[in-house]
Amino acid sequence: MGFPSPATDYQENRLSLDQHCNTGAPGVFFFRSDTYSFREGIKPGALLIVDFGGTPVDGSLVLCVLEQEFRIMRLRLHPKRCLQELDKLDNLRAIPDDDEDGLEVRGVITHIVTDARGRLRKRNLWSLPFLQHRF
Repeated sequence: MGFPSPATDYQENRLSLDQHCNTGAPGVFFFRSDTYSFREGIKPGALLIVDFGGTPVDGSLVLCVLEQEFRIMRLRLHPKRCLQELDKLDNLRAIPDDDEDGLEVRGVITHIVTDARGRLRKRNLWSLPFLQHRF
């Protein structure tokens, strides 16, 4: 029996992206961006972590289906409920109460993982085993 190390209070827990991004939740899916948004830091090829069960708040980035196409938009709740284009701040689309407009908010984008090297990797990320079971 010895004395405890005086440095144990300086130890940090290991960094886990699964815990940080909550990727183990059943409603969390991965998407690959094909668009560019300077303001949001989204580049083509960025990995988007989308929570389909999350509750969006004012200013959340959301994944929408508009005219049978996935779109990334910003949700605005005040002064009125609308969706805002990412780089076209004046372009607002009102959120209808019914599905007749063809607009549907699917999930909340919780994290954006971007390659900081400024180029796309040649390795196909969809071949990784942890991404295959998500779709």
